[in-house]
Amino acid sequence: MVIDVHGHLGNINFSKFWQADAKRLEEYCKQAGTDIVCLSSSRAIMYDVHEGNMELDAALKESDRFLGYVVVSPTFPESLADLSLLETNKKFRGVKIHPDYNGYVLGVKSNRRFVEEVADRTPMMLFHVSCMPGTGFSDPLVVADIAKNHPGTKFILAHMAGTYQNGNYPYFPNMDSLEAVMDMNLDNVFIDTAHYLMYVYPGVMEKMLSLCGADHIVYGTDVPLQGPMQMRFAREVIEALQIPQEDKDKILFRNAQFILGI
Repeated sequence: MVIDVHGHLGNINFSKFWQADAKRLEEYCKQAGTDIVCLSSSRAIMYDVHEGNMELDAALKESDRFLGYVVVSPTFPESLADLSLLETNKKFRGVKIHPDYNGYVLGVKSNRRFVEEVADRTPMMLFHVSCMPGTGFSDPLVVADIAKNHPGTKFILAHMAGTYQNGNYPYFPNMDSLEAVMDMNLDNVFIDTAHYLMYVYPGVMEKMLSLCGADHIVYGTDVPLQGPMQMRFAREVIEALQIPQEDKDKILFRNAQFILGI
């Protein structure tokens, strides 16, 4: 079984080749061998939070492969009302937080208070943690500190907790933030694999595994930012790890089952 915890419905960055409606996402999953994908709405992240959440609400009913995240944002505080979707549509399993596209810094006190309030109202949250150097809208240590305050909520930090390619020495991806988060020893924090470096450079996944352990890694691809071929590459990198099958299963689906309540 394969569960992808990090996907999107719609058009990312308004680019035609990063666009996928429910039908295309279904086809991507079939081609990549993915059984379930948990989606947030690109429209909610990039344009209209409520409209996007409603669009995803309808799409979740189109396929047994889909689960969903409600997008909320302190930039649009009225989005808190959309948390009702967690009750009215049980295929919504948690909340997506994306400070970069919603235009706020997570560490600012008022923004953090908003997110902490949300953390009390949802079983799990997926945070975009920037994978580009020089950005810090959602610092991974801030996310981890919020997780420390909410031990009953499960937190996923996307993009290997902010792993990026070091421009000065590109053969060694920067994993400092990942190591710092894992040093906090939080049982409710998980890291997703949604990063192209995991299959571009040898050893990246092994390094992630050494820092996190299989119990804290979940499979994510950022579909449709990554198409079915890249999704398959990512899965194959995990399957090629020299670890017990039990640990591969944790990464590919068992940890996600626990987090998403499947």
